[in-house]
Amino acid sequence: MLTTGIFSVVLVTSCKNKCGSTTCQNGGACTDNLCVCPIGFSGNACQTGWTDIFVATYKCQRYNCTPAVTGDTTYWQSAITKDATNPGYTIDISNFDNSNTTVAATVDSNINGVSNIEVSTVTGTYGINATGTYSNDTIRLKFTTSSVGGVGGYTCQMVLGKE
Repeated sequence: MLTTGIFSVVLVTSCKNKCGSTTCQNGGACTDNLCVCPIGFSGNACQTGWTDIFVATYKCQRYNCTPAVTGDTTYWQSAITKDATNPGYTIDISNFDNSNTTVAATVDSNINGVSNIEVSTVTGTYGINATGTYSNDTIRLKFTTSSVGGVGGYTCQMVLGKE
């Protein structure tokens, strides 16, 4: 009887997220024989994090700043990695705006190869708010910086191209 009980627990546990021959991953749940993925994951088995396509080194450029910012045409590199806390839908952008600052960005959707990105953070004495998109290996962001006291700052566009 003990053997039957252990076998039943193992069988129920191992089949919990099965959808036919597919096992739902990353917290996906089987509904009507299809994996329903949690926010941040896609694929027939929820195996692909929205952030997977971002991971790389990028060549970046800031332009069209108001007020004008010195070095708008300067190129620099930024690395994008998956955030350790929310790897499915949060990325970390190093050297944001050529400032040696790393910011976390939320990927709030991934539909037909176009991802929407949002940044809202305070780093040091500045706040950064950004919105943008990712498609065809390019991130386009419009961002605003402001001091914590609300004085100063600028609004710019930034393009990050995957190298």
